Amino acid sequence: MAITSWSYLLTYKRALMARTSSSPMQLLKRSFSSETNSCTMASIDINKINSWNEEFKADQSHLLASTVLKNDDVSKILLNRSRLLQQDVRVFNTSVSTEGAPVTNQRSSGRCWLFAATNQLRLNVAAELNLKEFELSQAYLFFYDKLEKANYFLDQIIDTHEERDGSRLVDYLLTDPTGDGGQYSMLLNLIKKYGLIPKDLYNDLPYSTTSSRAWNSLLKSKLREFAEILRSELALAKDVRELRTSMQKEIFRLMCLFMDIPPVKPNQEFTWTYEDKDKKVHTLKTTPLKFASKYAKLDCSKPVSLINDPRHPYGKLIEIDRLGNVLGGDKVIYLNVDNQVLSDLVVKRLKNNKTVFFGSHTPKFMDKQFGVMDVQLWNYPAINYDLKQSKASRIKYGESLMTHAMLITGCHVDESSGKPVRYRVENSWGKDSGKDGMYVMTQEYFEEYCFQIVVDINELPKNLASKFTSKDEKPIVLPIWDPMGALAQ
Repeated sequence: MAITSWSYLLTYKRALMARTSSSPMQLLKRSFSSETNSCTMASIDINKINSWNEEFKADQSHLLASTVLKNDDVSKILLNRSRLLQQDVRVFNTSVSTEGAPVTNQRSSGRCWLFAATNQLRLNVAAELNLKEFELSQAYLFFYDKLEKANYFLDQIIDTHEERDGSRLVDYLLTDPTGDGGQYSMLLNLIKKYGLIPKDLYNDLPYSTTSSRAWNSLLKSKLREFAEILRSELALAKDVRELRTSMQKEIFRLMCLFMDIPPVKPNQEFTWTYEDKDKKVHTLKTTPLKFASKYAKLDCSKPVSLINDPRHPYGKLIEIDRLGNVLGGDKVIYLNVDNQVLSDLVVKRLKNNKTVFFGSHTPKFMDKQFGVMDVQLWNYPAINYDLKQSKASRIKYGESLMTHAMLITGCHVDESSGKPVRYRVENSWGKDSGKDGMYVMTQEYFEEYCFQIVVDINELPKNLASKFTSKDEKPIVLPIWDPMGALAQ
């Protein structure tokens, strides 16, 4: 139970007024305990339950809702098909000139961020090489992300070895050291070090790539064991450098049981033979690092992340402490802005024929069958169920967080207001999700459940771009467990 400052002081005053031999702090604790118990120990009254039940049984609307909901899935029963018909409009007056193909599928893995980003970058490769269909290797980045995260975890354990066992920080670090998720800055860290390669050279064939739960579980258990060893050795002031190297080797060995090491090194030349739209066959020789810059056209110095987090002031940088994958890589830093800025930047990028990577709370208010994302799509008021929390409150109380990354490829802008009313979204759950993998997202959904977009820094107004470059700009630092870091889990 939350205790307000005034009630705290009142309790303390009462304690001081009690003339006993106890200390003020002892009195405060006793008074605190008794007042808290009187508020929290009100047991359920069976008589009230029976009375409430009779009241509800006399309510015909309640009986109808109860009868219906007991016979089928609530998500089917309450789907507002009239609303669905209104919002399921696949016409967009602002969009990129070409669609990515084929529809991608991350399957039973948490690689959405890698798919959203590579779905974006593959459009540049397809345009450069005149390709009809193309995919970048998500597995290539996935392998190195796991390897880097394991090493990053070992470093965090060493850095926090003086923290007590059971501290919130240590416990959180141990929760999921090599989870599948990630942030866009973590993607850039990987590409800067390892580059990109076509999926033809390293695909999703290994089962563990598309269904990562068992593999993650084994890695997690081994890393927790390593954490105990490292903390024990460091408590004795021992040098753990050789020990850490042996741990790195063991993690690499375990990874190679589930995935082969990628066939080419970042600076090693590979040969790729492909067929273009005109059925002409070509042979390309390059390196992963050159492929990323020359063909995917990624300039890692340009992308920046913006979020809408109404818990904090707009116009401020926000950093997620200790969140990362590659040691020495960029930190996870966002610029907090209002929804108007986010919407304007999305439209601006689409008009410049660029897609938009975004992070949202998925699958909140998302219908996977019809491919619509809309906060009014289910008729919850019909059963007298109405949620009134603001976006800020939902974040504070664990009701909203960033869980999934996708790609915005188009929007429809209202001609009278100049504001977007809906967006075309490319997902990575295969053709059977949505309409051939595509979704419609309403503006209301975007404002309530979209948290992040990624744009190039030169697309920002000067006053916002300067936030990322100014040495005087000090970010608000949030702990690693904050909901704004949840996409990386």
